[in-house]
Amino acid sequence: MYTMAQGIFQLKEDAAQTVTIEKSQVQEIIPDADFRFSLIILKDGNKHFVCGTMEEVTQELENTATNQR
Repeated sequence: MYTMAQGIFQLKEDAAQTVTIEKSQVQEIIPDADFRFSLIILKDGNKHFVCGTMEEVTQELENTATNQR
């Protein structure tokens, strides 16, 4: 069974909340000015500020296809 690459991210505004994002939904990832957070822009226009650098977010999206939680 094929599983879509996806990541689970903590939200910048409330680290107690998470959002699950599939790699195929992502249009763009933009690093925050201090590089501790990233803005993920989805193809449907939704935006999520999440904890993690652009590199960490990209790795999470890539790695979860092989490392299922």
